[in-house]
Amino acid sequence: MSLLNLKSYHFPVSCIVFLVCLTAVFAQDTPLRDAAEDELDLKALLAAIKHHDALLKSGEGEVVHTDEQPPIEADTRIVKVRITFDSENTRFDSQREITILTPTEMWQIAPHRQRHPKYHFSTEPRSFYENVDPRRWLIKHLATHLERDNFQIIGREVFNDILCYVLEAKQGDTSEKIWIAPEQGFRYLKRENRFPRPVDALDSDIPMEALTIIRTIISYQQFGETWFPKTVFSEYAWLDFKATYPIISRERLELKNFKVNHNLPPETFTVDIPDDAMIKVEGINKPLTKQEFLKQYKQQTEN
Repeated sequence: MSLLNLKSYHFPVSCIVFLVCLTAVFAQDTPLRDAAEDELDLKALLAAIKHHDALLKSGEGEVVHTDEQPPIEADTRIVKVRITFDSENTRFDSQREITILTPTEMWQIAPHRQRHPKYHFSTEPRSFYENVDPRRWLIKHLATHLERDNFQIIGREVFNDILCYVLEAKQGDTSEKIWIAPEQGFRYLKRENRFPRPVDALDSDIPMEALTIIRTIISYQQFGETWFPKTVFSEYAWLDFKATYPIISRERLELKNFKVNHNLPPETFTVDIPDDAMIKVEGINKPLTKQEFLKQYKQQTEN
């Protein structure tokens, strides 16, 4: 497959011009490029990333997240949830509770505790499952991140048999590299963050800082024109430092039975409050009855 198959992307005319120039520049054998060509390349890449980011409208499926703190096996945590999302709302279903996030509110419902479900409401939505959400690993607004942190295209490289653009940003002792694959919807396959961290006294008698690295590798599955994560592996470790345990932490994410850009039932992100429910509202000590809650928050929720 060609690095940039223009027939498969529906860009505005200006974006197509950028992509043609980008392909022509990388087709050259010489690595030398002037500043104008570099700027044009990055603009084309950012346009392609934004286009493909916009293709993701909704998703639903099972997620298994494993968090390890080597070498202690007891520090391994496994979280299993079902995630459902559209462009504005997200729902997490776990064995313990249901969490619904909208732009203006958050619901937590614990249906399996005691006899009656427990309802918790907040007007400050926040996710307790951030690491479990596969969209987190896509780097929300990746194009903005690359532009804001002054990433530069430093070349191209084959990773896992897929040709990628390699981008890098440096600031002092901190650096970040990202491998972006046009063949897979301009998603990134690999990401490396390097930065110094104070060394634990167990590893060194001398107060010092040593370089660490967070390396993230993602494999994808294709849904039409949209590419979405299938597995994620992330490892945080000491780099070029002989610590007792060089691995600081590991994370794994596995997606199962996933669907993307399908129609979701309207009731997916709504809450049906029983007449006898008591609702705990964040910031209020006394639980509210359904009638009290609707009187105070009727413009923010649906019955």
